[in-house]
Amino acid sequence: RRGSSRRPHPLTPSPPPSSQPHSELLTAAPQHPDEFIAHGTGPLQHPGHTHRDDMPKGQVGGGSSSAAGGGKGKARGGSLSSAPQPEPSTLACGMKFLAPEPLAAALIGKGGTVIASMRSSCSARLSLTESGEYFPNTDCRILTAQTHDEESMLEVIKQVLAKVVATVRAGSAPEAMGSEAEMRLKVLVPRAAAGGIIGKGGVKIKEMRENTGAKISINDPTGTGPGADQLVSLSGTAEALESVLEEVNTEVQTLNNEPWYPSWVSANAAASASSGYSYGKYYGGGGGGGGYGARDYYGPQSAGIDTLMRTAQALPPYVMEDSRGFALSCVVPHRLVGGLIGRGGSGIKEVQQSTGTKIGIRDIPEDPDIRSLNIAGPLANTCAAYMMMMRRYLDAEAQMSG
Repeated sequence: RRGSSRRPHPLTPSPPPSSQPHSELLTAAPQHPDEFIAHGTGPLQHPGHTHRDDMPKGQVGGGSSSAAGGGKGKARGGSLSSAPQPEPSTLACGMKFLAPEPLAAALIGKGGTVIASMRSSCSARLSLTESGEYFPNTDCRILTAQTHDEESMLEVIKQVLAKVVATVRAGSAPEAMGSEAEMRLKVLVPRAAAGGIIGKGGVKIKEMRENTGAKISINDPTGTGPGADQLVSLSGTAEALESVLEEVNTEVQTLNNEPWYPSWVSANAAASASSGYSYGKYYGGGGGGGGYGARDYYGPQSAGIDTLMRTAQALPPYVMEDSRGFALSCVVPHRLVGGLIGRGGSGIKEVQQSTGTKIGIRDIPEDPDIRSLNIAGPLANTCAAYMMMMRRYLDAEAQMSG
């Protein structure tokens, strides 16, 4: 490649320097504060990424594993001791609520006191997307609640509804939250739960409407597979909403032993309000307060985003939670390395802190015109870090050519 005018692309795999077994991926001596400290082994490593001669003596990742995962190694490879170990991704039960900014503010409370109190009193894990990160085609942030049991989730539901009532009564609620006589709330359920909520021939949803007086509409799913998000829109009195949400909670939690369920709970479908794209199709359903009208909401990147979300949601939990971690490597032009690293390593540090991964850029002795970019960590984090680094790559490339 030396002397050629052909520019390497970041998706080009690193050239194999040796015939080392592909089950081992070894460490190179650190050359930079952000240098990759240890690769270890992972299912995504590329054959030939091993540089045994570059290893400081005794620093070997992958132990005695072989290509088949034999020896003392685990069945699917060695260990990635330096990669952040993922926490258990989910508790037994999960629910997702959509919160317009005034409701989100009420749920957080001054200095985070309200959400801290909810976590404590409900023994719940609660997370809220950042301000401006909304569920596609809404102005609502996503509140994800996780609890150890269904009863604790009911308590979360009651406390969320109490904040809906308080926000509406305070006069700070947007029109989308309705009025005191007919409050509105939206929740996300997995596609597999929607059938249970509707019932055979629509019997169950009709029954809930008649028994509670609530208006209930269910939008089309945002993707394929049982874990695709499906938007349920409710309107009615606080008592009516609580009754309906009890049934919704039951239907959602009956699925919590399904292999895709943890991925649904941990998946975040929010998009930045300024990102310029969204995904999925939304069609208005019956009842009040839920329909958006029949429209397609496909932006320029939505097909790829939809594919990414579908793939992540369909993966069984053991893939996302594999404690050994995963590794991705590619080559980048030497001239763009400064833009990738950032001043004083700030670019790589920001991506590492944001994703919980380890990132390093190493020399390739055989070719001084290119460098090896290496990322390791839990699978989802590694993929996220790769996308963030590719943004830095394209920005650096644009600056060089401009």
